[in-house]
Amino acid sequence: MKLILTTLKSPLIWRIMISVTVFLLLRELKAMHKEMGRMSHNQSLFNQEQEQVLLSNGKIASQTGVLELKQKELAELFPELRKEIGMMKVKMGNVSAVSTVSFEQQKEIIAQLRDSVSWVSQTGTGIAGSEPVKDTLRYNVFSYHDEFYDVSGIAHEGQQLVNIISRDSMTQVVYSKRKNPWLWIFSPKVLEQRVYFKNPNAHIHYSRTINIQR
Repeated sequence: MKLILTTLKSPLIWRIMISVTVFLLLRELKAMHKEMGRMSHNQSLFNQEQEQVLLSNGKIASQTGVLELKQKELAELFPELRKEIGMMKVKMGNVSAVSTVSFEQQKEIIAQLRDSVSWVSQTGTGIAGSEPVKDTLRYNVFSYHDEFYDVSGIAHEGQQLVNIISRDSMTQVVYSKRKNPWLWIFSPKVLEQRVYFKNPNAHIHYSRTINIQR
């Protein structure tokens, strides 16, 4: 007991204890500041609209920030997305990031109608008895083809049969940038995502990337 009291009276021991206490407090304050920054960043992104970015090829890409959520927050804020992850048979604990994109394609197509005639066989009764009789079936056809669409159709007796095939590819990039570039290395980094569709007729309603924190 006397040894313990003597040790506690040592100035060196008190300096070490104070240094450790200050270090732990500073670390706690830093973690708290980081958490508050994360929550503030997420709050600003909830009200953020899609930003259109002109690419070097003259096309448009969509850009928005990246949410940073914990697993519990993801389940509370986006329950449907959480269900989709489970439906895909992926364990939530193994997920590092998840992304969703909603878009539509709209294109006006003008194609010239062409008359077409097909020979069909019908069974009729002639002089020689039951014989196949040739008849004609008239209808209009059209077709359109380009890099992204194959459209063809038939119009006959008030009915139209249309076959549409569309093709596209999406490129999505998640990258970091300085929140305030003018502060140089003293500015914290934030994540952003940029989404690009090759089809110029694709319009993005929203895109969302969530970074999962453990």
